[in-house]
Amino acid sequence: MSDDIAAANKTLVRRFYKEVYGDWNMALVDEVVSPRFTSHDWPEGSPTGPRGFGAFYSAIRTALPDARYEVDDLVAEDDKVVVRWRLLGTHQGDFRGIAPTGRAIALKGIAIYRVDGGKLMERWVVTDLHGLLEEIREPSAL
Repeated sequence: MSDDIAAANKTLVRRFYKEVYGDWNMALVDEVVSPRFTSHDWPEGSPTGPRGFGAFYSAIRTALPDARYEVDDLVAEDDKVVVRWRLLGTHQGDFRGIAPTGRAIALKGIAIYRVDGGKLMERWVVTDLHGLLEEIREPSAL
């Protein structure tokens, strides 16, 4: 693949993080997420495509209404774009069975996207969930 395709894919993912994960413009999801989009970090049986995306992030926004992502690194090669990111917010709703604590959180993660024809097709994510749970649990629960 050419460097032009990698650069276009990088631009797409950068825009996605700014407009979707920064401004929560969910209309962009319908534009750039393929109906066949699969995220390998979603629970088994989750719907694919924009519908699955909306359901997953609706739950995050319930737990963290002020959620926002910050991109620390963005690297592209061929059809893959790698993003090192932080999710920042305040734990104000139920999160994986943990009642709201009102604590500020910072979840760190790395996502690898596969892009095809200007659409996000697939994603793999690794997060520091243990660190996040330590931030929001009561000290006596650790």
